[in-house]
Amino acid sequence: MNIAIIQSRMGSHRLPGKMMKKVGNYPVIEWVIRRLKKSQFVDMIILATSKNQKDQIFRKISRKLKINFFAGKEQDVLGRFVDSVSKIKKANIIRICADNPFIDPQQIDLLISFYSKNNFDYVCNHQNKINSKYADGFGAEILSLDLLRRLDKSITNKECREHVTLFIWRNKKKFKIHSLKADKDLAYPKLKFDIDTSDDFRMIKSLVNKFNINIKTGAKKIISYRLKELEKKF
Repeated sequence: MNIAIIQSRMGSHRLPGKMMKKVGNYPVIEWVIRRLKKSQFVDMIILATSKNQKDQIFRKISRKLKINFFAGKEQDVLGRFVDSVSKIKKANIIRICADNPFIDPQQIDLLISFYSKNNFDYVCNHQNKINSKYADGFGAEILSLDLLRRLDKSITNKECREHVTLFIWRNKKKFKIHSLKADKDLAYPKLKFDIDTSDDFRMIKSLVNKFNINIKTGAKKIISYRLKELEKKF
């Protein structure tokens, strides 16, 4: 079983409420969910958020788009992940960043397929990790539910509990980790398509409006549009 967990909260220090900011026809969080639902290999999607009142809007979004919803501890994201799948015995867990509106279902399926066929503890294709050359914002991270539960039992560091896979990266020698290599059309490590700041949001919104990007538009086309836009600036 492949379970995609979307990590989402309304409280962002740099861009409060960014999940519900509208890009084209949908708020950011709906872009993520609607694109992720096009994956061939994801069996279940869980929108995992906190019990904070501001985050209860995600319950309505989950119901509307017919995915699972879970509200847990506000600061303990690792605990939230584990608690959201407490009734599941065995699964692969795909960690999805909610501020990646252009997440690509083909890249998610590529990640799941590779992980399922190879013997690694952790695999990713969401950023330029281990010289993968991936642009930021199209892929994800994957690990087993068993490893996730082991991390939950052993990690006490607050920062590592807030950032689910940080412990793995800080202790690379203890784990078998791998980063997929980007195809040449996706190998633009300096390009960033996640939304952290108001500048990021304006860029994403402008790109969608200018090139009529929609839920079905693939990562390669989105990168080509961004390159066209950058060419005009120089």
